[in-house]
Amino acid sequence: MGRQYKMKTGQEEFFLDLLFFHVKLNCYVVIELKTTKFKPEYAGKLGFYQKAIDSELRLAAQNPTIGLLLCK
Repeated sequence: MGRQYKMKTGQEEFFLDLLFFHVKLNCYVVIELKTTKFKPEYAGKLGFYQKAIDSELRLAAQNPTIGLLLCK
């Protein structure tokens, strides 16, 4: 779908690092890239992105969004 994918939720805009659609799994895949060590807030942000994609883009016949967080 793209890198730096722009997603608008309510009045705010967010930019996902990478967004893919996995054809065999029939779901979206959100990938967040971090250049620092893991922080708990990164997981919360990724969870927010997953729920936003599920509510904005996902169709009823598709599986829930998968999130992948890659840290240094």
